[in-house]
Amino acid sequence: MSPTSHRALVGVLTVTIISLPLAARAQQRVVDTVHNLSISGPGETRAETEEQVCIFCHAPHNTGGAKPLWNRDFSISNYRIYRSSTFDAAAGQPTGASKLCLSCHDGTIALGRVLSRAQRIQMSGGDFIPAGLSNLGTDLSDDHPISFQYTAGLAASDGQLKSPSALPPEIELDASSELQCTACHDAHQNKYRKFLTLDDAFGALCKACHDMNGWLSCSHATSGQDLSSVAGQDWAFSTVAENACGNCHRTHAAGGHERLLISRHEEDNCLNCHNGQGARFNIQAELDKPSSHDPRRYLGVHDAVEMLAGTRPHVECSDCHNPHASNPPSDQVGFTAIGATMRGVPGVTLRGSHVREASFEYEVCFRCHGDAPVPISRRITRQAEQSNLRLAFSGTNPSYHPVTAASAGEESVSLDPTIAKATLLRCTDCHNNDRGSRGGGAGPDGPHGSVYDFLLERNYSVRDGASESAYDYALCYKCHLRASILNDESFPTHSLHVRDNNMPCSTCHDAHGINPIASTGSDHTHLINFDLEIVRPLTGTARIEFRDLGRLAGTCTMTCHGSDHDNVEYGN
Repeated sequence: MSPTSHRALVGVLTVTIISLPLAARAQQRVVDTVHNLSISGPGETRAETEEQVCIFCHAPHNTGGAKPLWNRDFSISNYRIYRSSTFDAAAGQPTGASKLCLSCHDGTIALGRVLSRAQRIQMSGGDFIPAGLSNLGTDLSDDHPISFQYTAGLAASDGQLKSPSALPPEIELDASSELQCTACHDAHQNKYRKFLTLDDAFGALCKACHDMNGWLSCSHATSGQDLSSVAGQDWAFSTVAENACGNCHRTHAAGGHERLLISRHEEDNCLNCHNGQGARFNIQAELDKPSSHDPRRYLGVHDAVEMLAGTRPHVECSDCHNPHASNPPSDQVGFTAIGATMRGVPGVTLRGSHVREASFEYEVCFRCHGDAPVPISRRITRQAEQSNLRLAFSGTNPSYHPVTAASAGEESVSLDPTIAKATLLRCTDCHNNDRGSRGGGAGPDGPHGSVYDFLLERNYSVRDGASESAYDYALCYKCHLRASILNDESFPTHSLHVRDNNMPCSTCHDAHGINPIASTGSDHTHLINFDLEIVRPLTGTARIEFRDLGRLAGTCTMTCHGSDHDNVEYGN
């Protein structure tokens, strides 16, 4: 084609395109996109004089032989590729169409360097692709994986990928069944922005391949929360539901390389909304409290496939919440086995088995506070020491708070009569936000943070010498009637110990439970497991003992506050 004829054709195209609406132009014509690097291109980077549009990628003659009539050299770079413990495919160096894309987008080959021209095409605005998300560089570890075989076997082993036969026609694998850049991007049209093959509103493009368990009813898939007030974020759409996967993930230049998270620090991907800006509750404010599950203390420790988080002590938001399955908190009154915000989270059963989806709240807690218990500051040293709460809460123990099983006892004299017999508790009935709804406040529920020690919902003094008050033992008095305790209805010297001698409840009682494996001679009924900082062996002996003599009766042997108790009996 002569230069004159080419210019005439371009002129006809231009007139035709101008007559179309802008949206239609963007859908149908590569000349209207930034992939038009000719002098007529709309981008800041374009040729100084070159009028041909296709020549920057294709030519009918003098090419290197690569399909489709490829007019560029391939990069000789050795790429750093995507790696993740949750990525089940075997990815190597880029192949196929991805190599074609990278001949521009890795930034190592000049845009005007084409095989059909002896001289490089001169560009204005820079010879190489400009810095930014389009310039991927040679480090592809922060980009969506490419050049791997997407097979039915891969989909089955992953469990949350659609089978290749179920992919929409817009998502094309290459002749070798490999997923390439062209599965998500169409270089010749920009109908959906960023040359996407499908619209990414409401996660449509991601959902073409990814079928995340629980996603359809998840908050992040359904919430119409406006994100326009969230500062410092570059989201494509205005609501949580529209951004969908894009709320947390970025397919290119991700800050958190594994799992392509926007921010490098995992918790920042949550706290950019859950800090009082986008989400309903300000969780970040809870994490700032003196006692908290603060994920900001840890970096690079959590792994999405781990089962026992306590093996490398840490806490991340995703240890307790699955962002693909979490639902809004329920307003349901009464006991629920596990909260809606904890759906789809792994757990450890009472028997110690690992499950991919916990059915009870305590199963999530046992991942850190069970067989591989994390260190707890200010832990009380007990007569029968047991840091494994999975064992401490066993229903076969001499005594336990009814978290995993209903109480075996026929009565608890001081228990609030409005609490039904055989009632079960959740860990968060005690360990919770001090201003949460279950504590009578307007804040979020959950053990994110508390002003009280041990991440407790209400105050529970464990200091020897603490004066008795409704505040000092507010946590105990939530279920156990203060008047009954001080009137000695269940133990004849409760008032003497707690009010007159200023001894905390924790002197005698272990709030979780006592497992027989750790037993040291005492009976350990009624949650009795002495605090060894206060209770000492009987003078001249090694004996610290409690013996249960039946209903509301027993004997104690120890030295406490300088007073020797040698088989001191109460009750009978």
